[in-house]
Amino acid sequence: MHPVRTLLTQHVPVNEYPEQMQEWYHSALKELESKVKQYTPLICEKKKPVPLKQYTPKIVKVLEFGRKQGGSKEEQERKQLIQKHKRELKGAIREIRKDNQFLARTQLSEIMERDSDRKRKVKELLGSLATQEGEWKAMKRKKGKN
Repeated sequence: MHPVRTLLTQHVPVNEYPEQMQEWYHSALKELESKVKQYTPLICEKKKPVPLKQYTPKIVKVLEFGRKQGGSKEEQERKQLIQKHKRELKGAIREIRKDNQFLARTQLSEIMERDSDRKRKVKELLGSLATQEGEWKAMKRKKGKN
């Protein structure tokens, strides 16, 4: 609190403040002076550095054509199974895509067919209404002339 006390005693124009503020000021200074006690600043504990992992390289003989030699049969079988699994997974994904495309095409064709049916029916209704209206007007004209 030493910097605060220095700030209050040297840099604050107390005489210009109202009496109540001056009282608070003096009581704060008395409080600071009565509790003068030195504390050691807080310091973080030192952490041990995390050691780097030491990797020992696996030495594998390389043939003339770049093929690796060595490794157990189990390891080779495991790799082959993984490759086979990946291939089958890709094939399954391809089949699912084809199925989804087929379903989308069939649904679209059904929707288009329903729309064309509805349009055809609306045209038929409008046509029949037009003929009825024409007949009605013709009947009106005949009645009007008689």
